[in-house]
Amino acid sequence: MIKIGSCYIAKFAKVTMPVRIESRKDNGIWLSRSLTHGRIVFVRNEAQLLRECSENDLSELAKTVLPNRRSKKPAPAPKMPVETVQAAQDCKVKRRQPSVPEYSLSGLDASYRILKESKKPLTCQEIVDRAVQRKLWRTSGATPQNTLNAAIIRDLKANGEQSRFVKVGRGMFTAR
Repeated sequence: MIKIGSCYIAKFAKVTMPVRIESRKDNGIWLSRSLTHGRIVFVRNEAQLLRECSENDLSELAKTVLPNRRSKKPAPAPKMPVETVQAAQDCKVKRRQPSVPEYSLSGLDASYRILKESKKPLTCQEIVDRAVQRKLWRTSGATPQNTLNAAIIRDLKANGEQSRFVKVGRGMFTAR
């Protein structure tokens, strides 16, 4: 009779290992945990279980099993900081970096502001250069002019006559 929670020596192919029976499935397979490596193994029939583990088997197993990455490592002894006046003077004080100005405008808002102030139509490259130079918009993309061009075209298609932008030529835009 196999008891759930008991430890047994089980044979799997050519390997014998101690296992702890955890539960039994409806199809008659016992779910058990290997005591050597901690993984779930399946015991398919009673013939795989050679015998019940004795205290001697478990103590011998505890000597041979190496700790794995999930094992608790002993906490290192706390190091007492030794501070001298010289060491305190040698430490460099980290200075706070100046905060980056807030770029609160989106690409479309910045381009609309640039086009509104401009007297003539501009290309997307010129819009991006002016917006970045005046710190209205910040981008880390490789081709911000293409991104802006696509955004303006999307805005034109979505809003039609109510759009803030007007396309006056190939790649040339102005504000309404």
